Amino acid sequence: MSESLKPCPFCGGKAMFLTTINKSSHSAVGVMFKIKCMKCGTELPKSYECEMYMDQDGGIRTVKDERTKATTDWNRRANDGKTD
Repeated sequence: MSESLKPCPFCGGKAMFLTTINKSSHSAVGVMFKIKCMKCGTELPKSYECEMYMDQDGGIRTVKDERTKATTDWNRRANDGKTD
């Protein structure tokens, strides 16, 4: 993931990834998260997920990684660079 979060579109505050739920099972670990402005509290209405597991050779495998989708959703603006 290379793109950083833009400031809040409402107040210009710093946005951060916030874990809402930690998940784990015998074979996998993960988190549910949101992106939220730390100044005014604005957050995306959707939760996103990251989940991974260790394979039999000791490698870490990603099952689901929605960080890029969440960043894209947060960074989207009504005009997206277009002018009238």
